[in-house]
Amino acid sequence: MASSSGDLQDRSFKLGVYFKPTSPINKESLFAGRLMQTRDVVDTINQQGQHAVLYGERGVGKTSLANMIFPKLRVAGADKIAPQVNCMTDDRYADIWKRVFEEIQFIADRNDVVLGAGAEDMLREYTGPLASTISPDEVRKLLWDLGQNLLVVVILDEFDTLRDEPTRAMMSDTLKFLSDRAVPATIVLIGVADDVEDLISNHHSLERCLRQILMPRMSRQELEEIVQNGLSSVEMTIDPQAISEISQLSKGLPHYAHLLGLHAGRAALDNKSLCVTQEHVQLAVKTAIQKTQASIQASYCKAITSSRKEALFPQVLLACAIAETDDLGWFYARNVRAPLEKILGKEHKIEAFARHLHGFCEDTRGPVLRKDDSPARPRFRFANPLVQPYTLMRGLADRMISEEDLKAMQDRRDMLF
Repeated sequence: MASSSGDLQDRSFKLGVYFKPTSPINKESLFAGRLMQTRDVVDTINQQGQHAVLYGERGVGKTSLANMIFPKLRVAGADKIAPQVNCMTDDRYADIWKRVFEEIQFIADRNDVVLGAGAEDMLREYTGPLASTISPDEVRKLLWDLGQNLLVVVILDEFDTLRDEPTRAMMSDTLKFLSDRAVPATIVLIGVADDVEDLISNHHSLERCLRQILMPRMSRQELEEIVQNGLSSVEMTIDPQAISEISQLSKGLPHYAHLLGLHAGRAALDNKSLCVTQEHVQLAVKTAIQKTQASIQASYCKAITSSRKEALFPQVLLACAIAETDDLGWFYARNVRAPLEKILGKEHKIEAFARHLHGFCEDTRGPVLRKDDSPARPRFRFANPLVQPYTLMRGLADRMISEEDLKAMQDRRDMLF
């Protein structure tokens, strides 16, 4: 039991400092997991002439990983420069690199980093309102000059938002150019994509110099580490059943681990307890549904709304949320059948709900799902990954499925795989 109301309030406030459901993590103490991806990025930086692309679904924590890795980079006897900029929809090649150059100058001024006379001269010429157009050769010259005495890593986040194909192509050419000339600097591209070809033009010419690092959804162990770390930061604990339910509901997305961890912890404190139980998680689910972004709630409502009472859109969408997926969230119709039969309590053939799956891919229902017809059989996934856990929580709250049935399906899947 907590000692006083003031103590409870203090812990509740500190939970909000640790759990960050709405923003990327920027402190090492708030980060968990991703050891393999971290090693891959660091190994790339240690290999001269190699660059990296970090790709995966939206919301899996790519930016958080970048925020964690680059501030910790160290080289004996040398400073580092690691500018991190976001790409924008209408950016051209020179727009991106001008922001990179400005960020380099900002970092150097703030940290008293000595850049060298040549780099200082170039930064003066290529930053500011009257700056010249920046070409790949200017990029090479500056990075070469900086890399003689500094560890140089350039992080270009949200690279997938770029619409201009010539800019993508020039960036591909730049990566190969820097690699061929053995420029002592590393470029890391970060973006939402199913594969590298969705992000990079001329991908095949880059295979030698571009390390492809997939960010899959987090494992349940990694999600549970997030929750345990957050609660232990305020000297709270959590029952095994409760933390298992949070990791199951989060569907590999750290946003929901943070959201449910925060509100489950506060529900426990509201009940004057320092141990989170399943009852507190149930209360957290109700709070999370209310506090989920309006756009996600609207996507869900648009997907399931029907004038026909016998329509099964809510049940089929819930079955999609439960269905087994691959690392990028894709599932087949056959993966939906068993969850749907559990929800409905009777046998249901694929032909009976196939139209629902295809309907979810049309504008009239969002689309809430995306369809990929490239395999022999079409596969599906949530267009916005954050809608998937929300659908799961709505299914529990609306009693379409019980916690026991949900856990039984997960336990069976764990035994099989």
